Amino acid sequence: MQLQELIFQGVLTQSRPARVRVDEPLQVLELPAGVGASDVQDLLILCLYPAQAAALEDRMFKGEKGVKLACAFTARGSSLRVVRQADAESVRLQRKGASGYEELARGAADVQRALQEKLNLPDLASFYALHLWRFDFDMEAVINAATLGNDPRIPDLANLYLTSLEVESLEDQLKELDLRVEDGQRALGEGAELEEKLTRAREKLAEVELAELSDEEIDLLQNRDSRMDDYDSQLGRLQSQLDTERRQIELSVPEEPTRTPLFWLGALIALGALVASLVFHQTHRIFALGSIPGLALGAFVLLRYYTSLSKASVHQVRVDSIRRRISQLREEQILLLERVEHTLLHAGVEREEELQARIPMARKLRSVIKRMEEQLESVRTNPEYRRARKELDSLQAELAELKRRRSELPSFVMNSFQLENDLQSLGADPVQIRASADQGEGGEAAPLPTDRMELLKWVAERNGQWIHGVLSESTRAMWSKVCGHVLSERFSDVSLDAQGALHVEALTDEQLELWQRTRSAEVQVVVCALALALFISSARGEEGSGLESIWIADPALMMTPAHASRFESVFKSAARQGQIAILGAKS
Repeated sequence: MQLQELIFQGVLTQSRPARVRVDEPLQVLELPAGVGASDVQDLLILCLYPAQAAALEDRMFKGEKGVKLACAFTARGSSLRVVRQADAESVRLQRKGASGYEELARGAADVQRALQEKLNLPDLASFYALHLWRFDFDMEAVINAATLGNDPRIPDLANLYLTSLEVESLEDQLKELDLRVEDGQRALGEGAELEEKLTRAREKLAEVELAELSDEEIDLLQNRDSRMDDYDSQLGRLQSQLDTERRQIELSVPEEPTRTPLFWLGALIALGALVASLVFHQTHRIFALGSIPGLALGAFVLLRYYTSLSKASVHQVRVDSIRRRISQLREEQILLLERVEHTLLHAGVEREEELQARIPMARKLRSVIKRMEEQLESVRTNPEYRRARKELDSLQAELAELKRRRSELPSFVMNSFQLENDLQSLGADPVQIRASADQGEGGEAAPLPTDRMELLKWVAERNGQWIHGVLSESTRAMWSKVCGHVLSERFSDVSLDAQGALHVEALTDEQLELWQRTRSAEVQVVVCALALALFISSARGEEGSGLESIWIADPALMMTPAHASRFESVFKSAARQGQIAILGAKS
């Protein structure tokens, strides 16, 4: 595939069609006024890599109207061209036939895919380095654009695609592990049945077992009814005693003396006798003795009254004691009910009947579990069982980890095959997306090149020219030959180390460092010589790079005039391997 002609209008201040055409293997091209070599190179990228040139489109076509762009080239004996306007979806790939041009692909994504898959067009990073000799591009942006394209929908779709792949992989692994776990359980034989029963018994025990109840609390719940009956019995007995004492009080308390006729009779007799003795004190003073029986009768009434009061006070003391005991029993009864309620709440049950049912059930289950554990221990002494158990434990641990990872992903995802087709239709490369994700997960992603030599090493690796950690011998020999011819014999043996750093056999490390700092023009010669050597080596390969053209700026702008002059002879020899166009130089 060789470039033939670039035609552009409505861009770079060109109101009329401007042409840049190459007819010879080595040709120096004059460019329209106001158009530089980098402008022509950018237009080539807009034609050949439309799916990766969104940023370039914004810069080149912003504010422009009536943009028309075409790039003609030959490939495998056919004449083809890419035509486009400002809109990326206007890009078309056409092939010249007997009756005119027929369309092969339309849209930025489809056109770029057709060029790369059918015509073996190199990736954009290689195109920049080997075919344009430009090393100042944004490497990360180029790689991301190659992987994801420029459609704003692609990143989200790529994430969905990777998630779908992960989900499908996990589900396949889960199905396989489920089958292996079943086989492992069967290999346990009698032990598997015992383990299953033991597991069910433990699960049942966990359901019915009470939460951390002490023996005292369990005894309290079990004896609650009997203790409540005992309290009721004591209260009934005390209530009966209380009623008896109250009746004794009622019977013991007499009427007040002033309400007793005998009291008033005694008082009347004593008073009458006293009055009579005063009236008849000369003749009947003896009547005064009549006051003695009267006073005795009153004293008798008073004595009987106070004796009865004393008896009543004894019964009152008993009543107060009985009342205090009744109050104490009722407080104890209430405290018992509160303790029962607290215990039920602590045990996590709502009804006492449920608690009473679960206590014996839990005891029975503990006994059954202990018996099965003893049986299982005897089975575990079998070496075959231990081996099968170890394998099953490993499988179950792996299964649990896979289930955990699956639970962290969405429960539903789209089919990965459909998502892959959607990504391809938008211009993204699913293979590159998967490779980038694998590198990111494995932590093996190599750092992006930071200088020109590292970039060329990276390109050599992608193009199969970096073999067993070194540059291929044919490429290194060609590079050394060009460097020795253009510079001097000191540079007739150059190489790259594993990190992409330059080594010159005739220079020590200190001399090489000083040379790189002070001779930038000569460093540029070495860089361009390596790019040319990589281009020629790829053109000589069995399949070829797919693009046998170099469109570069005038080397005299990058090197000294003497070096550029020597490079002319190198270009004449290299033009036998591919087309070389020098842009912007004077003929």
